[in-house]
Parts: sequence; structure tokens; C-alpha cells
Amino acid sequence: MADWQERKQVGDAHERRVHTELRARGWDVTGWGLGALPPAFSADISHSGNRLRYLPDLIATRRGDLVAIDCKDSMRRIPRYSIKRECLEFGIQFCAVFKTPLLYVFGNLGVLTPAELQAYPALVGPPAPTGAYVLVDGNRTRRFDDVFGTRTYATAS
Repeated sequence: MADWQERKQVGDAHERRVHTELRARGWDVTGWGLGALPPAFSADISHSGNRLRYLPDLIATRRGDLVAIDCKDSMRRIPRYSIKRECLEFGIQFCAVFKTPLLYVFGNLGVLTPAELQAYPALVGPPAPTGAYVLVDGNRTRRFDDVFGTRTYATAS
């Protein structure tokens, strides 16, 4: 199993990729959540058990639209991703309280909402052995371009 630092590097790279892809589609994007906080604060919140640790990674706006984005990738080469059930529950509550769409963007650039994951069990793969995670079949997600629009300009890789 990969250690935390390896998983963080994969996650950070995916977050940068999502940020770049959104900018290429005309979205203004900024970091949010734990990644936008000083490391000491981020570590304290992560270890506290407080649900603030599930705040989305990015916030994006375009022509009056506002969305929160949580980037989810995998260490595996197959398009299967996991979301902690607590994180999914927080996502449902986040949307209800802030009246702001929350979108999970997976490593294959597939997109789903917390409500879609909760409402459509067919999007979810076989149950995780502990039940603490929801496993998402990346082949059953919506296309990034369908959600965020097509590229309006090229970006460097």
C-alpha cells in the first residue's frame, strides 16, 4: 500500500490537472479547503476528526456560475475510485447548507455529484470490505466536457 506522501503527490498532481482543465474552459479557479490553509492548520484539522477536513479542494466561477470541486484520484491504473462515506455525507450537507453545487472530479476526469452517488447505487462498484468507503466505477461518470464545457483555449501540459 502506498504511503501518505505518495498518495498526496498523486492527489496534488490531479488537483493541478483539474485546475488547468477548468482554466482552459474559461473558469476562474482557486484552491480551497485544507490545501489553501497553512500546513499546521491543515494538519490539525485533518487529525481533529472535524468534518471541515472534507471541504472541497477547489472553487470555480464562470459567468455567474459557482461550483465547488473535490478532486479524487486513485493509485491504481483502473478507473475505480473511493470516497469515504463520511466525505460523501459531508458533500450532501455542504450542498444543502451552502446551496452550492459540489462536483467530484475523478482521475479519468469523470464527474459526479454527491447526490448522484447516493441516489444511483449502480454508479458504485462492489461494496468495500469495511463499508467505510464508497467505490466508484469511473466508467459510469459524466464527461468533464459535458459538465464544464469544451476547451476555449489550449494550455500547456
